[in-house]
Amino acid sequence: MPLRFDATLKDMAREKPRLFLSQVATHIHDPVTLLNVDLSTVTTTTDLVFGLGDPLDEVIHVECQASASETLHRDVPARNVLLHRHYRVPVHSVVLLLRREANHPTLTGNLRYGDRPGRGKMDFGYEVIRLWERPAEELLAGPLATVPLAVLGQLATGVPLAEALAPIAHRLVERLIGEASQDEGRRLLTSAFVLTGMRVDLPIAQGLFAGVRAMRESVTYMAILEEGEAAGALKQTQKILLGLGRKRFSEPEAATLASLRSFDVEYLERLIERVPEVASWHELLQTP
Repeated sequence: MPLRFDATLKDMAREKPRLFLSQVATHIHDPVTLLNVDLSTVTTTTDLVFGLGDPLDEVIHVECQASASETLHRDVPARNVLLHRHYRVPVHSVVLLLRREANHPTLTGNLRYGDRPGRGKMDFGYEVIRLWERPAEELLAGPLATVPLAVLGQLATGVPLAEALAPIAHRLVERLIGEASQDEGRRLLTSAFVLTGMRVDLPIAQGLFAGVRAMRESVTYMAILEEGEAAGALKQTQKILLGLGRKRFSEPEAATLASLRSFDVEYLERLIERVPEVASWHELLQTP
């Protein structure tokens, strides 16, 4: 599910750009629009670019990050400059770190160098927001359009993660059911479920939202569950085959393991049936 977070955040920003931006920036003035800018050579799918004013007089660039990057502190200035070149207005860059795993020592909020006095220098500043340091209660009480972010906020300490998430998920569901329209509630609940998957495994996330009718009506939610079930079946079939093969042959080599992990469930099941009939991993992999 972590791979889905970029599309989820973009959907949230597209629906209510001003409300989304209010969670990561201050001193916002209207109108706020989500800009469709094609800087594909330097930007990524997780970039959110907001335009302020009409005519445009400021751009806010938000880089959402779910995993650590050794180069992000250099990438952000490059994107900032290209956005400034494209729109010709001041650009403010924000790095929104969605979980602790995204933190990196290089993300200090500043990139500065210039060892030759009088010969030019780089002194670029950007904002870093660590979402897990924002109280979940604060995010839960914020605009309805950004309530799903609460599952990534700061939780109660000293208790298991799933246990700490449970009351946040429960209150989030209650608020959306009570305040959102049917379509909006379904969309935001699905967003919350996807973002929860960045903190806990799929079965735990599923348990936190179990019994919510709007979730069962969400095509995205059901697709995620189906993918999870398929992945679980594949993993279990691989495990069975490896167990049988190790007993009959020997420990598989790295190349053999790579091959086994590339097969689908149907072919793996055929290999399982063939294990008693062959004498080696190599012979087994010749199965048509």
